[in-house]
Amino acid sequence: MRFFVFILFFLTTSLRSQSLQETEAKGTGMTKSDALQDALRNAVSQAAGVSIMSETKVENYLIVSDAISSNTKGYIQSYEVIKETPFPDRFEVILKAKVTTETVKADFQLLARQIGGMRFLVMPDPKETNEANLATLQIVSNKINDALSTKGCRYIERDRFNSLKKEAIALMESSKSDKLSYAQQLGMLSDAQFILTVSDLQKTSQPGAFDISKGDIYSFNVKVMDNCTGEGLGSLSFANMQASKNTEDAIGKAVNEKFEKLFGTITSYIGSWLNNGTPYELRFYQTGTYRDFRDLRKKLKEDASFGGEMEITSVLNYTKLNCTFKKQADDLADKLLDLADEIPTFKEQKLDVKHIFGRQISMAPQKYIIPNLPSKSLDTNQTSIQH
Repeated sequence: MRFFVFILFFLTTSLRSQSLQETEAKGTGMTKSDALQDALRNAVSQAAGVSIMSETKVENYLIVSDAISSNTKGYIQSYEVIKETPFPDRFEVILKAKVTTETVKADFQLLARQIGGMRFLVMPDPKETNEANLATLQIVSNKINDALSTKGCRYIERDRFNSLKKEAIALMESSKSDKLSYAQQLGMLSDAQFILTVSDLQKTSQPGAFDISKGDIYSFNVKVMDNCTGEGLGSLSFANMQASKNTEDAIGKAVNEKFEKLFGTITSYIGSWLNNGTPYELRFYQTGTYRDFRDLRKKLKEDASFGGEMEITSVLNYTKLNCTFKKQADDLADKLLDLADEIPTFKEQKLDVKHIFGRQISMAPQKYIIPNLPSKSLDTNQTSIQH
């Protein structure tokens, strides 16, 4: 009997040790707290690198692994700070941490399925009309695309973007009439889940000896938007620290200076999906009353897989409801169909899923065809969707 107890203890201990990765990591920050969080992120990143080494063929691998690293609370079992070093301009922390790698692997696979096929659209601000500024902002866009490519991310090529502009303008009354709608139209046409717009370009010449210019310093802003839900993720200011006489070189240095922080904004947002559920925008065309949508919202709140504020909003020719969901888009579509059949009006209209674009799902009565739908549709008489 003691022998079997020993074997059971041995196996349990062995499995537990296999799911824990001990790492030593260093973190830096403006404060001790910032340095500690940076060290914890680096510890998770190291452990993730070991535990998901076999997953390197996953599309958007670096985005997923960075998103995992930003979500330290679920993975750090314990840690010990072994060195703290204050500097005049920063703080450094070195620690040892135990990371639960089985959870890391499970979350990695979940996020990989949720964001597979992700694309980025980087574009000059649609409100910019100055041709010289537009040319320079296009250089900024190209440099950001180059940086995205180093992360293994897919982005929209300039030639493809230019051809899409004509199609988007045809769908809009004016390309300048609604900045957000125009950008989102382009994003949907290009199957881009995230849009980065560059704006507020400034050029300052730095004088040197005998009034001979040392070169130019460029500054600009980059705004990030989740195209599937229309949610803004914030903006970041860029500038090259030293003057340069070469425009592309100056802008390249400005992008490199802040790109990791920009990329971190996106990956941190994606990492939050693990705790809160993935954000989705649900669109309902030509169907239902407020009472119907209130009933639907009540049913969503009763299901533990759903979360978020779930505000009901009327937008142009559809009703919108944003929510979070802890599974994939196909699972959400199936769930919506089941719930729609429990609401008399929706069931009578035979509400159906018409369109799935990333994390945006459009529904309408079966016989209704959504006009000017700019991306792939589920209607049989329109282009079939490709997952």
